Amino acid sequence: MKTLSCLGLALALLAAPLAAQTPPAPASSPAAASSASELAALEQFLNLSDAELAQMEAVIARLRAMTPAQRATLRTEIAAFRQLPEQQRLQLRQGWGGMPAEIQTGWREMMQHATPERHAEIQAKLQTLSPDEKMRYRRDLVEAYLKAKPAKK
Repeated sequence: MKTLSCLGLALALLAAPLAAQTPPAPASSPAAASSASELAALEQFLNLSDAELAQMEAVIARLRAMTPAQRATLRTEIAAFRQLPEQQRLQLRQGWGGMPAEIQTGWREMMQHATPERHAEIQAKLQTLSPDEKMRYRRDLVEAYLKAKPAKK
């Protein structure tokens, strides 16, 4: 999935609790409705951790930097994501991006056989990469591991 999709997904996932818990605004006046909505949103933001607020801030900054065409593309990608079966959405959320089962199995095997130092090194590297780069890095590591594996036997 493209980075923009991940961006939108992150915003949607963070904003979903806000939308779900926002009480309906009273029908008395538009100003009162706006005020009640802002108050409900503020209350939800107060429940977020600093890390969650920082993540939302970064997502909003990226959205503001997008052109209208990029935003339209992102909306289309989000709609396509929502149409996927739950298992595929789960794999995308976990960062596998629909990689073949052999790669996923190879990853688990490789990580189980890795030394604690190597495991920490890989995890630290993954934390610095974008979602697309993570998928490429994982795939490259597993493919190298699988190529070397038959040579060891």
